[in-house]
Amino acid sequence: MELRVLRYFLAVVDHGSVTAAAEHVRVAQPAVSRQLRALEAELGLPLFLRDGRSLRLGPAGRRFLPIARDLIARADNARAAMTALAQGVNVSLVVAAHATTIADVIAPFVASRGPVPATPVFVAAPADAAYEALERAEVDLAISTSTPSREVASVVVAEFPVWAQIPPTHPWAELTEVGAKALLRERLILLDRSSGTRRAFDAEVARAGGSYELAAEVGLSEIAQALAAAGRGVAVVTDDPAYGLRALPITVGDGVLHIRLHAAWNATHYAAPAIREFAQSLAVWCAASAA
Repeated sequence: MELRVLRYFLAVVDHGSVTAAAEHVRVAQPAVSRQLRALEAELGLPLFLRDGRSLRLGPAGRRFLPIARDLIARADNARAAMTALAQGVNVSLVVAAHATTIADVIAPFVASRGPVPATPVFVAAPADAAYEALERAEVDLAISTSTPSREVASVVVAEFPVWAQIPPTHPWAELTEVGAKALLRERLILLDRSSGTRRAFDAEVARAGGSYELAAEVGLSEIAQALAAAGRGVAVVTDDPAYGLRALPITVGDGVLHIRLHAAWNATHYAAPAIREFAQSLAVWCAASAA
């Protein structure tokens, strides 16, 4: 099925006759008629009801019309995107990251940039799934707490301490830090296992050979903080404290528990310089925000 023939079909529909369509597409009328019959033969159904020289869409034609319009629109969009790339025009990047990372890091960064030629499109994905989407070329940039493979280009965007967040009435309220082992005696509010924060904490617990009591498992840091403020347990998150909570760094054997945020992309991507610039700008912004 050729796009050229689909354009003939749409021209007949839009202009009301083969004669008018032929004039519009600048092709001889017999050629347009011949191509339409070939299209119908290929589809195995008549698209038009014919009454002498009159044509009108039949039932199959009405069903096929939105499909044809969609195919032509996609082709036109693809051509426009490639033309823009060839001319060096900025294109919108597709960025995959955990929902919490999008809300707490990437979205504020994009807002801080002000008006830009192209705003990224965000795709929420768990840590490892972001890299899988990158490998399938479904996204241009993957941002994750998992370490990327050496086969892709990458930069460390940020490093965040992991906090134990408690209400001011908690017995730890006067402390300045808390050990990971001490946390294992508390009821904990943790993010789900798609979160890098949860994975880092679970890895530390496994190293210590311990276990914990799970008070709640949630998808967003804001919900974990709200439950902690309501006295349901200790929230383990990387966000700044909210709802009046106090944030205590979690200490481990070699210092403070933290997670790294990596940005990864295909080094042979047609827009690799623009992707690198976005990732490095994000890293600079994260460093400035933490200062």
